[in-house]
Amino acid sequence: MFIDIDCAQIKKFGQNAYGDYFVSKRSANQERVLAVLSDGLGSGIKANILSCMTATMLLRFIEEDIPIKKAAQIIMDSLPVCQVRKISYATFSAVDCRNDGQVWVVEEGNPSFCLMRNSEEVPLTYKEFTSPKYPDRHLRLYQFKAEVGDRIIFCSDGVTQAGLGTKEYPLGYQRKGLLSFLTKYLK
Repeated sequence: MFIDIDCAQIKKFGQNAYGDYFVSKRSANQERVLAVLSDGLGSGIKANILSCMTATMLLRFIEEDIPIKKAAQIIMDSLPVCQVRKISYATFSAVDCRNDGQVWVVEEGNPSFCLMRNSEEVPLTYKEFTSPKYPDRHLRLYQFKAEVGDRIIFCSDGVTQAGLGTKEYPLGYQRKGLLSFLTKYLK
């Protein structure tokens, strides 16, 4: 199975840096592709640095086969917590795709990814773990077998919250709006 990766980003108006960071890596033997999207809290340099650190660390941990629950705990211990909002300065989504179609996904704080097959969303089950040290942080773990033509789509809350407060999207684009767009676009 051939695995292709793409990324698109837009900087917040007036900012010089992206608040989100995306990194991917194909294994030397070409049998595994890893990708991580991290969303830094807010925008600007601080968000960029913390999302970059989170994505880079997580990619390395997955590459080195460190158990994901342990890797996530290390990352959560490394990230500062916003004193005002009382939330982590970065969230993440990571995917580990094998050429045989086996896929593992882990998410913490980001909108749930979309698995699109034949222009339609494929509902998936997941296991959820709560950090004993951080009870407000929940890790979602997915495992599934991808098929040729599947699309795995990750985004930060910058997509699902787009249009927030406007007449057309008073509550933002939300997942429903994203799925509607993806369905129409992929058809």
